[in-house]
Amino acid sequence: MQIKKTSEVWEYDGSFSGFLTLVSHAFKKQQFPDMIITPNTAIESLFFSHWIETDERLAKRIYTRLNERLRKENSQFIIDGFNCSAKEKERCLLDAILIALESKDLLTNHLGHQSILTLHNSIKALFGEVHLFTGFVRFEYVGELLYSSIAPKHFSLPYLCPHFAHRYPKETLMIYDETHHLLGIIEKGHIRFVENSDPPEFNTDDTEQNIQNNWQTFLNAVTIKERKNEQLQLSHLPKRYRGHMIDFD
Repeated sequence: MQIKKTSEVWEYDGSFSGFLTLVSHAFKKQQFPDMIITPNTAIESLFFSHWIETDERLAKRIYTRLNERLRKENSQFIIDGFNCSAKEKERCLLDAILIALESKDLLTNHLGHQSILTLHNSIKALFGEVHLFTGFVRFEYVGELLYSSIAPKHFSLPYLCPHFAHRYPKETLMIYDETHHLLGIIEKGHIRFVENSDPPEFNTDDTEQNIQNNWQTFLNAVTIKERKNEQLQLSHLPKRYRGHMIDFD
C-alpha cells in the first residue's frame, strides 16, 4: 500500500474510538499526517490542525477489521501502545498498523523501525509501572469498601485492576486514576470503569484512622535512625509513588 506523508496536523479527542476513526481516515485517504494531537497536547502545536470527529460505529468496524487481519499479538501491541504515554504515539501507531498489515510478522521483530522501537520501549515502561503499583498501592477502608488513588504516567489502571480483583475476590474496591480521571470499581472480582470521573468523596471513619495511627506508630517504633539510608530507599521506592501512600503521610 502506497501511503503519502503529508505536512498536515490532525487532531482528535484522545479516545481509543477517536484514534480508530483517525486510522480509518488515514487509510481511506492513503495519507499519514506529520503530527497528531489531542486537546491535551494541542498547546504543543502552533500550526492549524484538521479535526477528526469521533465516529463510534466506524470505530467498532475498524476494530473488528483490524482484529480479523492482524495477528493477535500485533493487535495487542497496538492496544498496549495506545495506552502508553509515548510522545507522538498515534503517529507511531499508524506506522505500526501499516507494517502489521503488510508483513504479517510480529511487530516486535521490527525494532529497527523507529516507531516500533519507540512503542516497544514505552510499552515496557507501562508494564513496569503496573508491576510497581501492585506493590505500592495503599488502600484504606471507607465504610465497607477499600479505596485508593494513584497518579500513573501511563494508562495503567485497566492493567492493574485484574491483579487486585484476583487478590481480593470477596471485597469491593475503588481505585481512582488522578492523571486520566478514571475510576476503577472492583466488586467481588468484577471490574468496571467510570471515565471522565471526579475523585469520589468519603469521610474516613474513626476505625480507619486508628489503623493508620497504629501503623505509623509501629513504623516509628521499628525504625533504627542510625541505619536510615534515604538513597537506598529511593532506589526501591521512588518519590513519585509516595504521595498516595499512607506510610508517608
